[in-house]
Amino acid sequence: MLVTRIIGTCPGCKTPNAFGNVNIHNNMLTRGCGVCSFQQSFLLPELSKTVIYLDQSFFSHAFRDELKEFKTCISLIIEAAHNQLLVCPRSSLHETETFQWRDKRSESLWEFIKHTSRGHKFAPAYRIKHEQILRAFQRYLANDQSPFPVLRSDALDDDVNEWEDYLSIEVELQKDDPEETRASKQDTSSKLPALFESWRNGNLTFEEHFRYELETAGKMYLQAYLDMATRIAAGDLAASLDAPIDSGIVEMLLTELDSDGNPLEQLQQVAQFFASDYFREVPYEYISSGLITVLRDRVREGKYANAEKAKQRLSGLYFDINHIAAHAPYCHAMFVDSEMHDYASDSRLRLTAHYGTVFFSKSNMSEFESYLRSILETRTRELAEALDLVYPKMRTC
Repeated sequence: MLVTRIIGTCPGCKTPNAFGNVNIHNNMLTRGCGVCSFQQSFLLPELSKTVIYLDQSFFSHAFRDELKEFKTCISLIIEAAHNQLLVCPRSSLHETETFQWRDKRSESLWEFIKHTSRGHKFAPAYRIKHEQILRAFQRYLANDQSPFPVLRSDALDDDVNEWEDYLSIEVELQKDDPEETRASKQDTSSKLPALFESWRNGNLTFEEHFRYELETAGKMYLQAYLDMATRIAAGDLAASLDAPIDSGIVEMLLTELDSDGNPLEQLQQVAQFFASDYFREVPYEYISSGLITVLRDRVREGKYANAEKAKQRLSGLYFDINHIAAHAPYCHAMFVDSEMHDYASDSRLRLTAHYGTVFFSKSNMSEFESYLRSILETRTRELAEALDLVYPKMRTC
């Protein structure tokens, strides 16, 4: 038996420095002996952790260890996480952004991010979006009038409210090519000036543009599927392999319909879903379309008039929107950059009212520090006693 936290003499065989904590599973602490079979079990209190998303700007500032306010906040986060009160899952964007950094310290920054996340990871944004759209379509077919259910299992494979075990296995997946991501950002930002010009000349109200963005999203999913189907019909064997990942959304929805139904009528039914309130209530679609609509309003107000500065300032805009839209509904709080904080806090979106998510950035660091301290204040005597069991003073042989 592997004893990970030696606490002293075994009560069974009396061997010195052989007894201690073995593991934690399902909120149960197991103690045992490295020599004999003696074991003890302790039921740990149930947890209710605060889930916080920290964007790359926070990790970069905290890693550089230059600004006092970030030093203070990262210390509070680490303390709260150790006390099983808080969890900061990482996302694929963290890894992508880290390895775009042309600095020899990028590997160290990545290790810092992994250490802070304590092994917790968000599912890829596309998977979260697909799960939400599928559930919305099922609700549409059933004419379900209840509020859209936000299920944390869509975004996090593990139950964050379980006690963390001592050992974890890190499986490194293939990393995104940082140069490809950088090129994608440049390509996206290069299109902004033309887009901004059309927005400045448009006359839609905020609500009208919001609805337009949602309708456009549905049309894009349909078009992606039709493009793939056309390639397959033409004998392009690579179509299903290299088509955009969103081309599979319509295909996924069609599998929910009767296999013997009329294909054209079924495609029309999917199109009707995309035009319905059921699609508009999908959290990913609501948030992403809303953030773009706020950006459009900022442009109409006169921001980003300098095209070159706008391209530099907003190079990662759509990457950020994608991850905020995917992860915000599953977080109690998000720390984002000041630009996204401005958009996400727009009163017309009511994101905090909809999902309970509170947004922070460098612009309100003092509030973020107070928020973290309030989490630490929830530590109860029962939790403190359990922590003493889980993290006892260790002895060495």
